[in-house]
Amino acid sequence: MGALTYSAASTAFIAKTGNTRVRLWGGGGGGGNATGSPSGGGGGAGGQFAISRRALTPGTSYTVAVGQVVAAATNGQDTTFNTSDVVAKGGLLGASASVNSTSGAGGVGGTGSGVGDTVAAGGSGGTGSAGATGGGGGVGGGQDTTTGAPTTGTSGGVTTGGASATIDGGGGGDAGITTGNGGPGNPGTGPGGGGGGGRAGSATDRAGGGGAIGAAIVDWIPPGSLLMLGVG
Repeated sequence: MGALTYSAASTAFIAKTGNTRVRLWGGGGGGGNATGSPSGGGGGAGGQFAISRRALTPGTSYTVAVGQVVAAATNGQDTTFNTSDVVAKGGLLGASASVNSTSGAGGVGGTGSGVGDTVAAGGSGGTGSAGATGGGGGVGGGQDTTTGAPTTGTSGGVTTGGASATIDGGGGGDAGITTGNGGPGNPGTGPGGGGGGGRAGSATDRAGGGGAIGAAIVDWIPPGSLLMLGVG
C-alpha cells in the first residue's frame, strides 16, 4: 500500500488503483485578539478530521486542497478531496475582546458540513478571562494513536491549549500570559490545532495566535486488504 501526504494549498492526486482511502485534517481557527484593557480573546477551535474510502477511476486526476495557516481571529481553512467528495472543515475562530473588561468566547468545534464515512470534530477553544488570560486553542480532530479510531479533539481551557497526546490532531496554542501587561496568544500546531487567545493587561493590544495548517493523506488500497473491510 502506498501513501501520499499533502500540505500544499492545492495539488493533484493521480489514482493508480480504484480503491483508495482518504484522510483529511482541516486547518485550525485563529485565536481572538485582545484590544480592550483588560481583555482576553477566545481560543480558536481545532479543525475537523474526515476519513473516507473511495472507488476512484485509475489514471484520473483528483484535486487535493489543504487548509493553510491563518492569522488571528480568522476561521480555519477547509481541507478537501475532489472539491466536495471528502471535506474536513476548518476550526472556527476565537472571538476577539475589543471592549475594556470583556472576555472573548472560544470557537466551537463540531462535525457540521464535514463530509466522509466518519467525521470527528475539532476541540473547542477556551473562553478568555479579561482579568486573567486568553482562552487556549482546541486540538484538531484525528485518529487515536493506539486504535486508529476517529476521535474528537480535546478542548482548550483557560490559558492552556488542548493537548494532543492520544490523537494525531495538532495541539492547541496556549493563551497570552496572565501577568503584567499580558501577551500574544500562541499558534496552534499542525495538523489543525487552534490558536490561543491574546490577553491585554494594559493599553497594549495583544494578538491571538494563528490557526495551524491542516493535512491530507491518501492511501492506495490493494485488493484483499483489511482496509477494504473497514479496518485501519
